[in-house]
Amino acid sequence: MAPPLTRRLLLTAGAATAAATAIPIAAHANRGTFGRYGSPDDRLTPDTLYVDANGRGDHTTVQAAVNAAVPGATVVIAQGTYRELVQVPAAQTDLRFIGATNDPHDVVIVYDLAAGTLNPDGTTVGTAGSATVKLDAAGFTAHAITFANDWLRADHPGTSGTQAVACRVRGDRTAFYHCRFLGHQDTLYADSSAVTAAARQYYRRCHIEGDVDFIFGRGTAVFDRCEIHCVERDVTFTPKGMPWAPSTSREFEYGYLATGCRVTSAAGDAEYKLSRPWVPGSNTTAWPSLTIRDSWLGPGIDAAAPYTVMSSGYPWQDQRYAEYANIGPGAAIIDPTTRPRQLAEDEAAEHTTEAYLGDWTPQNEPDAPAPKTRDFTIWVAGDSTASTYAEWRSPRAGWGQALEVFTTRDVAVENRAWSGASSKSHTDKGVLDAIAAKIQPGDWLLISFGHNDSKIEDPNRGTDPYTTYQQYLRGYIDAARLHRANPVLVTSVERRRFKDGKPVETLGEYPEAMRALAEEEDVPLIDLQADSLGLWNRLGEEETKDYFLWIEAGHENYPDGIQDNTHFQAKGAIEVARLVAKAAARQQLMRGGLEGLHQNPDPDEITWPEEISEPPL
Repeated sequence: MAPPLTRRLLLTAGAATAAATAIPIAAHANRGTFGRYGSPDDRLTPDTLYVDANGRGDHTTVQAAVNAAVPGATVVIAQGTYRELVQVPAAQTDLRFIGATNDPHDVVIVYDLAAGTLNPDGTTVGTAGSATVKLDAAGFTAHAITFANDWLRADHPGTSGTQAVACRVRGDRTAFYHCRFLGHQDTLYADSSAVTAAARQYYRRCHIEGDVDFIFGRGTAVFDRCEIHCVERDVTFTPKGMPWAPSTSREFEYGYLATGCRVTSAAGDAEYKLSRPWVPGSNTTAWPSLTIRDSWLGPGIDAAAPYTVMSSGYPWQDQRYAEYANIGPGAAIIDPTTRPRQLAEDEAAEHTTEAYLGDWTPQNEPDAPAPKTRDFTIWVAGDSTASTYAEWRSPRAGWGQALEVFTTRDVAVENRAWSGASSKSHTDKGVLDAIAAKIQPGDWLLISFGHNDSKIEDPNRGTDPYTTYQQYLRGYIDAARLHRANPVLVTSVERRRFKDGKPVETLGEYPEAMRALAEEEDVPLIDLQADSLGLWNRLGEEETKDYFLWIEAGHENYPDGIQDNTHFQAKGAIEVARLVAKAAARQQLMRGGLEGLHQNPDPDEITWPEEISEPPL
């Protein structure tokens, strides 16, 4: 196994994520150092300031811009790594940071202090003092920025205070869109200015990673469709850590809410807990609060005992912990006594973004469209009808395998469809994580499941159309959007089933559930079920045998012959891929990447590799 990336290497690794766009844009902004956000010669507003380490802005450091800004100002930060400490004092209200490229990997604010780091007078800086960025003002907003602390335990073996905060947040009405928070212990200090002052915070499609207590504090914070990532840690004991350590004041009605999040891990299975409550000595009446709902909890979470304690005097069972409708291996209820209260539907209505944030509505700010690029990759996530088959199984082929027949030379196809997969098993086995690790801004993710989701008798694959099926599909949508790629839902292709000479539907409620989700999430939909049903109707019952895997005895790969009414031979795979490509072209999806939609390609144009990895990681 390759060694884990260090924090410093991670600052430049990985794919990009999206930034929200309810931001003023200069009408004639140049596309130079500050992208579409203007320049010192063409400001968004008179109060906009520009930061560029190379001297092409108003300031070369972020802190210098903060010092010069008036309340309500916008600070546009050019691509670069800014190694500095930044503090936004309480008087600098309603300040906005914008990463000029809309890619948080490009704009990094980082420093390397830990709680045990010594001050010049011999005292230690403490946990709060270790923060790279300290946000004390109300109304702060950040778009597409990385906040990092790259202090590493291995570099300081004699230091006992290993808490190293990337960002400390204390101001009310603080929002982050498509930002990254990188650290190890105590990465994000989501706090408030006092034990009696609740600070509402909102994090949308952010990536937050660390090991021990890496989201902690007493703030009222909503984590909306965020990726919560547990890093690998070079220790022999477990748990290696936990994401959340809330210390909510007893006076606060709400603490932390994770909704629609994905909890992923680079460590081994069951090596992380979800949370432990923090009752600090400065506030021994704290009553920690955390609700996790509608989220995917990966195999890195110890489902058998997902919660633990920080102090024996404050057991997690006495705190305000709750869960609702979570999915994934880490969400399995093995022993109900080891998990907090599972909310009833009416109780869950009290744990929403709206309830936690009250009259403040940052969740209504729209996302930016993904970038349009000439060369991109089309990713396919699906089941055996789309998957790639090895040479020894030809002429069997999936439509994802045949899709490259209709793509231009500037476009690659990464087919991660997997035989036997459902939306659930494909996710739970780590294939979605593998896609998310490599997908790039401007790529396209085609999401097509349903055949195996309907196998409800199989607990590893079966899903319910309007609950868990849609929830797993949302995971693909959110993973794509987190990385500024374009999700597309594709209803499952129909089987070869005829009655009285007419093809019949066999997929139950799953296609309709996908259509409803596409409308709800505003995601493009390719209705392959309807289009394939139409194709089978035009071809008729006998001619469709030439498209499905109907092969007479004597074939070198099928000596006994085969009659398969679900899977395709090369001719059928090409025609189903054509349906997908034509539907995409009609909707102007993947523009510039498709060609030859009306030609008749030779089945030999399909590539059959020698071997296939299953699952396709």
